[in-house]
Amino acid sequence: MREPSQPPEPVLRSGAAADTGECLTLWVDACAVRDGVAVSGVADRARPKFDRAECWTVAEDPGSQILGFVLATTPRSGLPSDPPDAPVVGLVAVAPAAQGRGIGRALMVAVAAELARRGHRIAVLHVLVENDPAVRLYSGQGWRPWGRPLRHPLLHRTTQSYVIDLESRPAASHDPLSELEGD
Repeated sequence: MREPSQPPEPVLRSGAAADTGECLTLWVDACAVRDGVAVSGVADRARPKFDRAECWTVAEDPGSQILGFVLATTPRSGLPSDPPDAPVVGLVAVAPAAQGRGIGRALMVAVAAELARRGHRIAVLHVLVENDPAVRLYSGQGWRPWGRPLRHPLLHRTTQSYVIDLESRPAASHDPLSELEGD
């Protein structure tokens, strides 16, 4: 049973065009917290990814506020060094106030399951190497480093590509929100 002081569990659903603005705001806020400063151009760089969405999942509270989202773009929409048939998990963000509740983990389980359901064999993502929480999250779910580290074109910091074999990961036979902390 959930304690009265705990926030209600978020609901996962597919993203829609009407969610773009709220997700972009969340992305900018989460990046500013991660980086310690708001970086000009973050929203402009992220915006076109919504037009190339292969799949997009949002986590929202019962009041319909988006607490997090994950967006994967079509294969060949990332870096030239990415596997050519791999969709790119290009945006993953959880609202700073909602971090630590397992929402990021649930979103990553959901995106992997959806990409596998759509017939993709592998997926790729890029992460700042010093973003330890994200690296732990991805590694803990079976993502592994791919290729050599590269310099992020906007942030001028080192990134590493990671891939996941969607065919060998365990099938999600349950709701990914069941993995949220405190359940």
